[in-house]
Amino acid sequence: MTVEPTASELQAPAARSLSFIDQPRRRTGSAQQVERYSRFVTRMKLLMPASAIGLLLLVAAWPRIQGVTERIAMPLPRLDTSEARDLKMVQMNYSGFDRHNRPFTVTADVARQRPGKDDLVELEAPKADMTTESGTWLAIDSYTGLYQPQAQVLEMFGAVNLYQDKGNEFHTDSAHVDMAKGTAEGSDPIEGHGPFGTISAQGFRLEDRGGVIYFLGKSRLLLDSNQVKTP
Repeated sequence: MTVEPTASELQAPAARSLSFIDQPRRRTGSAQQVERYSRFVTRMKLLMPASAIGLLLLVAAWPRIQGVTERIAMPLPRLDTSEARDLKMVQMNYSGFDRHNRPFTVTADVARQRPGKDDLVELEAPKADMTTESGTWLAIDSYTGLYQPQAQVLEMFGAVNLYQDKGNEFHTDSAHVDMAKGTAEGSDPIEGHGPFGTISAQGFRLEDRGGVIYFLGKSRLLLDSNQVKTP
């Protein structure tokens, strides 16, 4: 008598064969996970000491880093926007000619021209030089001044000094100088000295670029005896 295998008996070997095939695959996946974990542990063993060394170096260098950051964080000087709008010139030198075509120059350490005042220049340490046709010269300087280039008028204030090539010099507090006319005048007290002697007055008026000087108000003249000619 012949006995035929049932359907379950025919499927069992196939199932057993499949289970033997899946086991190596599972073991291979587990090996990969173990390998990844080993690499992670190895990296952490190297990274953690390096991080600790870096922190120690940062702590040791922190005082110097803090000093540098404090210097960088120092407040910068504030910019005065009003000065930024001014037109400023250093070592100004203005040359021109008067009504008689005689040359003159106006110089200053600093010149400022403010907006809205095109014909008015503020000067620091201004100086005016005039030369006559005969070659003689007159120089005037002061602490501050105002110059009008179109009118060629110079207002001088504070420690005004007038010098002539003849050796005369005069000192006052203010002066109005007309470069176009070659004249100067002032109402403040004036003192002067030169080869002639010494003089003081309550004001002055200068014409012809210093060729003629008038002393105004109550004046006092003391002549040098060495310069007085005896008959």
